[in-house]
Amino acid sequence: MDFDKSAKKLTILCWFSYMINYLARYGFSTSMSEMVSDGIFDMTYAGAVGTAFLAAYGTGQLINGLIGDKVHPKFMIFIGLIGSAFMNILVGLSSNAVLIIILWCFNGYFCSMLWAPVVRCFSEFMLKKQQIKAGTSISSSIPIGNILSYLIASFFLKTMSWRMVFIFSGSIVMVMGFVWFFGMNSLKDYLIEVKIKKQSEIQKDIVSIKAPISGKRLIPLLFGTGLTFTIFGIFFNGILKDGVTLWVPTYVTQFFGADASVASLVTIILPIFNLVGVYLAVRLFKNVLKNEMLTATIMFTISIFSLTLLFFFGRYSMLFAVIMLALTTASMLGVNTMFLTFIPLNFSNVGRASSVTGFLDACSYLASAASGVTIGVITESYGWNTTVITWIAVAFLGALVSFLGINSWKKGRFMLTGR
Repeated sequence: MDFDKSAKKLTILCWFSYMINYLARYGFSTSMSEMVSDGIFDMTYAGAVGTAFLAAYGTGQLINGLIGDKVHPKFMIFIGLIGSAFMNILVGLSSNAVLIIILWCFNGYFCSMLWAPVVRCFSEFMLKKQQIKAGTSISSSIPIGNILSYLIASFFLKTMSWRMVFIFSGSIVMVMGFVWFFGMNSLKDYLIEVKIKKQSEIQKDIVSIKAPISGKRLIPLLFGTGLTFTIFGIFFNGILKDGVTLWVPTYVTQFFGADASVASLVTIILPIFNLVGVYLAVRLFKNVLKNEMLTATIMFTISIFSLTLLFFFGRYSMLFAVIMLALTTASMLGVNTMFLTFIPLNFSNVGRASSVTGFLDACSYLASAASGVTIGVITESYGWNTTVITWIAVAFLGALVSFLGINSWKKGRFMLTGR
C-alpha cells in the first residue's frame, strides 16, 4: 500500500471538509449589516447572535473533543457537516430573531464537531513525517474558506439577498458531508493498516519519560505538561482571531460608510493575509524558533504593532485599516496554528490529541463568545477607537503569557515526545 498517497488523500478530504464548513460559519458575519437593515434585529442583538454561536461552538469543542477520542472521525465530521448545513438553510428561511439565534446556536455546536476529529485523523492515521505537512496545509483551509465565504456573500448581497447567502452555503456544505463520508469509506483499508504501522512508530518513541504522564486524566495531563500559559494564551488569541473577524465587515460599513457588499469584498484581504500568517508561523517554528510558545510570542507582538498603527492612522484610509486588521488576524491565525494544531499533535503518543485539541479550542471560542457581545457594547457606548485600544491591550497580554510559558512547554513537550 502507498501510505504517502493515501495520507495525501486523507489530508485533502480533511482540508476540503474543514474549508467548506467555513461557509456555514461566516454567513452571519458577512450578512449582519443587511439583516440589521432589514429590521430582523439591532446591533446589540446581532452581537448576541454571534456570541451564541461562539458559546455553543466553544462548549461543543470541549464535549466533542472528549467524544472524539472514542468515536470515529468519519461519523463525527459527517454529522457536523450535515447538521450545520441544515441550520444554515433554516436561518435563510427565517425572519424570527429568536428562532435565528436558536438555529445559529445549534449551528455552532455542529460546526464544533470537525476540528478535534481532524487533528485526531492526523495524529492517529498519519506517520510523523506526514503530520507536519498535514498540519500546515489544514491551517490554510481557514483563510481560503474565509475568502470563499466572503465571495459568496458579496455576490448574493449584491444580486439577491442575505437569505441566499445562508441557503446556498448550506447546500454546498451538505454536498461536502456526503463527499467526506464516501471518501473515508474508500480509505478503509489504509486506516486499518496505518494504525498498525503507527503503533510500531510510537514504540520507538516510548522511553522512561512517558511513564509519569501515561494514562492521566485530561486536566492533570494539561497542567502536568506545562500548558497553563497556553490555556491563558488561547483565551487572548480567541478574542482577537474571532472577535475581530466577526466585526470587520461591520467596522468597514460603519466607520467608512461602505455598503455591505463592498465591505464583504474588501475584507477578502483578511484571509489572504491569514494564509501568509500561517506559513510565516510554521516557518518560524520549524526553521528558527523550535518552540510553539516562542512562535506565539512573536506573532502576538506583530498584532500589537498592527493594531497600534490602526489606532493612529486607520481613520485616514479604509484600505490601510483593513490591511492592519488583516495583519492582526493573520498573526492570530499563526498563533492559533501553534496552539491548536502543533501543540496537540505532541499528545498523540498518549492518545489524547482530540481531547487536548477540544479543550484548547473550547477555551478559544468561549473567549471569542465573550468578545463578540462585549465588542458590540463597547463600540455602541464608546466608539471604535476605544474598541481598538481594547484589542491592543489583549494582544499585549497574549504576548506576555506566551513569553512566560516558553520554558514550561519546552519541558512538557520533552515529557511527551522526548524531543
